[in-house]
Amino acid sequence: MNVRKLLKPTLFFLTLLLFVVACQSGSTLQANAGSDFTLTAGESPTFDGCASTGEIVNYRWQIITAPDARSDDADKMIREIDPNCSFTLETAMVVEEVGEWLIELQVRDADGNSSTDTLRVTVTP
Repeated sequence: MNVRKLLKPTLFFLTLLLFVVACQSGSTLQANAGSDFTLTAGESPTFDGCASTGEIVNYRWQIITAPDARSDDADKMIREIDPNCSFTLETAMVVEEVGEWLIELQVRDADGNSSTDTLRVTVTP
């Protein structure tokens, strides 16, 4: 009889614990900027953060570092308020400068939580 009295509360506690863990793991916010890539000067790169996880409401892409000849581009926004996880630069923004660019993706959820990831874009002549 004592086992039966303990079984109900134990099952309730385990069910509640599983529910809490499942809810938390489904909302984990994790930015994923994709793999580093190389392109030829004059090409339009595609940035893809669709492998990011969580309930994302905004994708923000920013230049962290640029080649020496374009060092003024460091810290410039590529896309600041964008609900889309992937995009290709427009013709007016085609990358012409040869060298390495470090790009950061920041994802944000409705509660204001954020996560970041970076990728390296190498531009060749």
